Amino acid sequence: MPCKLIFRQLFEKESSTYTYLLADSLHPDKPALLIDPVDRTVDRDLALVKELGLKLIYAINTHVHADHVTGSGLIKTKVPGVKSIISKASNAKADLFVEPGDNIYIGDIHLEVRATPGHTLGCITYVTGDGVDQPQPRMAFTGDALLIRGCGRTDFQIFTLPKDTLVYPAHDYKGFTVSTVGEEMLYNPRLSKDKLLMKITFFHTDLNLSYPKMIDIAVPSNMAVAVPVPPPEYGTFQASSQPVMGFPQPVPPPGAMGAPTPEYYAHGYQAVPGYTAPDPEGRPERHHRLPCCGIGLGWFLFIIGFLLAGIPWYLAAFVLLCAQIDPREKPGYIVSTIAAVLATFVLVFGLSKD
Repeated sequence: MPCKLIFRQLFEKESSTYTYLLADSLHPDKPALLIDPVDRTVDRDLALVKELGLKLIYAINTHVHADHVTGSGLIKTKVPGVKSIISKASNAKADLFVEPGDNIYIGDIHLEVRATPGHTLGCITYVTGDGVDQPQPRMAFTGDALLIRGCGRTDFQIFTLPKDTLVYPAHDYKGFTVSTVGEEMLYNPRLSKDKLLMKITFFHTDLNLSYPKMIDIAVPSNMAVAVPVPPPEYGTFQASSQPVMGFPQPVPPPGAMGAPTPEYYAHGYQAVPGYTAPDPEGRPERHHRLPCCGIGLGWFLFIIGFLLAGIPWYLAAFVLLCAQIDPREKPGYIVSTIAAVLATFVLVFGLSKD
């Protein structure tokens, strides 16, 4: 008889974080785990576990979060015996550590561990097993590596899954709850799929990213560098004794091999040479208001050029050629420059006819 999955998607509105509850209802103990628990909603989550008659055995995280404090440490103080889980590459403190290719079992249901670094060095995705006795379609808990119509940053491991694999991210800011691998390959605006090379291109310039308001508290706490009470340990699973085939190994964490530990996040995201990341937790991108009632100086110069004999158009052309401007301003400056060129032709040919 195939196992029966108990599944709940829970939401923490302050950080727009999803926590996921999974359990095997057909196992005598009804073992359960929580993915990406938040400290502020631990009591709610544990009450649900109790109501469903489940036995919580793991509190696991997809990565070291920058926008909230994990609930793993608090859960461990309230439910003795719960083990915390996170990737070994995260360099965080926990009970157990997983690596690519490991499996986490709750009864007869298991989650595969896949390395999806990029958003942070230790990002992993948990994928339900592939088999007739496992939940179908498969489910991928992607953390911040892949959001619905967005991403922190990802590699190819998620996109090797079947296209009907359900995608459950750690955050959503637009009211979405679930997607599929196929949908994200087609419609995610942060990604573009090259059919030959399977390259992922990121929109990473001129985002005017805001500094995450919780990062100075969340990251040190979640790394257990500045230990709160109780300590927010993550915990993981023991690594597989067999070599893993077909999975890219995670990048060594900061401070590995005795090296000095750099700041884990730089202004809200893990710094990657030559790459400017989107918002670390996928929040909607916000830009400052343009001048001149929001239309921008370029369009303003274009409009008043009709009133001031075209002089503002020449000023706009000079600014476009000689100064660095906001990309949102460029259309107005370009139109003004075109107007200046046309005005010059009219003036020259008008004088030649005389």
